Amino acid sequence: MFKERLCKEQPIAYKILENALISEHYAHAYLLVGEKGTPKKETAILLAQSLLCDEKGFACEVCNTCQRIAEHNYADFIFVDGEKTSIKKQDILGIQEEFNKTSVEAKGKKIYVLHYAENATLDALNSLLKFLEEPVQDVFAILTVEQLDRLLPTIQSRCQNIPLRKANVSTCYEYCMKENIDPLDAYLLSHLSGCWEEIVLKLEDENYQQARIMAMDTIQKLHISPDQALVHLQREGFKDKKGSDKLQFMMFLDILSIFFKDCIKGKTICTSQSWLNAMKSYDAKDCIAYLSACMEAKDKCGRSVNLSLLCDQLIAKMKELKQ
Repeated sequence: MFKERLCKEQPIAYKILENALISEHYAHAYLLVGEKGTPKKETAILLAQSLLCDEKGFACEVCNTCQRIAEHNYADFIFVDGEKTSIKKQDILGIQEEFNKTSVEAKGKKIYVLHYAENATLDALNSLLKFLEEPVQDVFAILTVEQLDRLLPTIQSRCQNIPLRKANVSTCYEYCMKENIDPLDAYLLSHLSGCWEEIVLKLEDENYQQARIMAMDTIQKLHISPDQALVHLQREGFKDKKGSDKLQFMMFLDILSIFFKDCIKGKTICTSQSWLNAMKSYDAKDCIAYLSACMEAKDKCGRSVNLSLLCDQLIAKMKELKQ
């Protein structure tokens, strides 16, 4: 049961939600905030289930209603995923249009989830703000965000903030090493994932595997010649601005950021020889600038952009900084 995991791993979030559910004093909008690897999506689904399940407090997670919500097959529940593609104004207007209709389900409550709400366009955020400013009875919003500063402050102020904390990286890494996972995978996934179950899933994920290969190739080539890194990315890199390429590119940026942060600190718990050798080739001062370029690219990637062009801009920026 996910609620048991939430209680163990996220005691603050668990207690806040438990108090609201038991007292039935609900906010009309919830904002689940946590960095990459925290169980934002799972918590959003559990909260939606709990608002509709007949069991008092947290949902049972096994009844027909809970199962249908988990499968996104409940008529008065809308899930918009902003992880792979940007959330558009039309998505928000579509929710409003649907929820202006009479409830299809007997329970009467209507719930929508905006996963990675920070990846909404400005028009979509403005439409969402208008929706939140005039709350409708029995309509609940659940927003998840990784980068809170990209969400309008006026939207933040209209939601109850629920913080989600990431599991300790060193603890995850030690556990992975005991399970004989490759040291580099163990280190990267301890940063990118928030729990053992997610690490296991990502190990088999093609998006992660491709992102790791591209990131390590870029790290090896960048310090020798930014032009060489650029040619490699142009030939082997990310072209589709939607779907898997966007996920790969975001993970690619995350891995580069992990590396540059280690170089800036001048230390790491990673025992992978390829990682340690690569760190010796980089200057901390350069890595501060490189990290800034990665963060800028990640912010742009959250919007609807051309990934191939963004790759070119990223390496060009790094080349400029290196000079």
